[in-house]
Amino acid sequence: MALAVLTVLTVLVALLAPWVLRRRVLSVLVVVVLVAVVGARVPLPGGSWPPSGWVAVACDVGQGDALVLRSGPGSAVVVDAGPEPELVDRCLDRLGVTRVPLVVLTHFHADHVDGLAGVLEDRAVGRVVATRVLDPPSGVAQVTDALAAAGDPAAVPAPAGTVRVGDVVLQVLWPEPGPVTDGAGDGSSANDASVVLLAEVGAYACS
Repeated sequence: MALAVLTVLTVLVALLAPWVLRRRVLSVLVVVVLVAVVGARVPLPGGSWPPSGWVAVACDVGQGDALVLRSGPGSAVVVDAGPEPELVDRCLDRLGVTRVPLVVLTHFHADHVDGLAGVLEDRAVGRVVATRVLDPPSGVAQVTDALAAAGDPAAVPAPAGTVRVGDVVLQVLWPEPGPVTDGAGDGSSANDASVVLLAEVGAYACS
């Protein structure tokens, strides 16, 4: 239904555009209305964010990734931390996350790990696991320094098989088990060595 309405509106705009553009006052009015519509906030169910009973949230961290999987009241598994500590910290605060029993760093590029200090900020953090390929070295150093500053244990390679953390069940699909390696050293091998997960949270699954 929504697609049909959008199609009809698109056809109407295409047909009426030449007529509207020939009328200066009407053109200005249409532009003002479009700006107002595009800039308006979409109302959320229940009027607040996050919605009650949230399961998985992709934090808005700009160019980067930070996924939060609810493992229990006030508790979540965090997959990657984005590029800025402040952004992921703010997201976790809004979600009410005070405990992070598991952090998974899929690989060591800056847009996935540089925000780690924000995850560690004023939260009880358990294990931090990552890919076994230590590339690029700058990202590895960033993670090592953030964990040391917080007094947390060093990151270890993600275990093979299935891991349960509260309401979250994680199956590690990649990389295959093997020794820790330095990789190419320039970050080019990082993506291919990323940790790939199948996550189940209650009745929901994502990868």
